[in-house]
Amino acid sequence: MKKILFRADAAPHIGIGDLMSLINISRYFDESYKKYFIVKDYKAGVDLIKKYNLSNCFIIDSAIKLKDEIIYINKFIKKYDVDILFLEITERKLSEYLGLDKDVKKVAVNFDGHILDDLDLVIDWDVEAYKFFDTKRYPKTNFLLGPEYVILPKEFYYENIVERRVDLPTKKILIAMGGADEFDFTRKIVESIIKSKINIELNIIIGSGYEYRDGLESRLKNSDIKYKIKQNITNMLDEYLNCDIGIGAGGLTSSEMVATKISPILIATYEHQIARCRYFDKQGWAKYLGYREFKNNELINAILNPIKLVDKNIFDTDKIVELVDELL
Repeated sequence: MKKILFRADAAPHIGIGDLMSLINISRYFDESYKKYFIVKDYKAGVDLIKKYNLSNCFIIDSAIKLKDEIIYINKFIKKYDVDILFLEITERKLSEYLGLDKDVKKVAVNFDGHILDDLDLVIDWDVEAYKFFDTKRYPKTNFLLGPEYVILPKEFYYENIVERRVDLPTKKILIAMGGADEFDFTRKIVESIIKSKINIELNIIIGSGYEYRDGLESRLKNSDIKYKIKQNITNMLDEYLNCDIGIGAGGLTSSEMVATKISPILIATYEHQIARCRYFDKQGWAKYLGYREFKNNELINAILNPIKLVDKNIFDTDKIVELVDELL
C-alpha cells in the first residue's frame, strides 16, 4: 500500500484554506493509498479534523520550533514508511523547511515561489503563478501553474453542475466569506441588502472561526428578510446548487462558485486574492467588486443583473492526482 502524509494548518491568521485544500485532495486518492495528516493544535485545524472525521491525524504543538517540527516529520516518515510528503505551508516560507527526508517524494502547494530544491511537484493555482517561479532553476520539478489546477472538492465534478440553470429574477443568495471572515464582510453585505429592501432570501454560511455571529443574527432578526445561518457545513456543493447567486471572497470559495456556476460576486479580502478576482471578472465568470470594500449600488446591481453562467469545465484537479501517482 502506498502511503501519503499531508502537512498543513488552519488558524485565523492564515485561514483554513491550506488544510481544507489538502483534505479535499486527499479524497481523490483511492484505497491503494493510506493517508496521514500532521496538523498543529490551532483550534480551527482541530475543528476541521473533527468536522470531516479524519482518521490517522497527528496533532503537534503550535509553538513547536521549526527544527523540532522537521525532526518530528522525518521520524514520522521513517516510522510509517511514508512514500509521499504533501505540503501546504503558508505560516512561514516553505524554503525554511531544510533537512526534510531526502528519500521521500515531495509535493507542495506554494504561492510565493520560496520552495525547496528537491520538490518533485509544485502546484500554484494563482493567476500570476508564472511570475513567482523560475522553473528552469528546478529541472527535476514538475510544475502545475494556473487557476485551472485549483484543488476543488471531488464532488464538484458531478454532471449535475454541467446542467445547472438559474432562473430570473434572483430569489436566493448564498453568502460565504470564508472560514474566519475577520473583517466581517458577511455583516456588511447583509446590511447593504437589508437597506436595499430587495425581496430576496439569504443562505449565510459561516466558518468555525467566525466571531461575529451574535451581532449578525441580531441584525437579521430586526429585519424583514428571510434568512438561514449555517455553520461548519460539510457539503458545500448542495449549498451552491440551491442558490441563484453566490457572494464570496477571492480564496478557494471563488473557484468553487465559478465551478458550480452560481453567478459569483467577489470581494477580495486579502491582497493575494485580487489577481484571481480580476481574472475571473475579465473572463466573464464572476463580478468583482473590489479589495476590502464595495459600493452598495454595485452590489445590488450585480444581484439584480447576474452574469451569465460558465458553459464549460475550466478546472482540472485530476491532473494533480495523475502526476502524484506517477511519482511512485
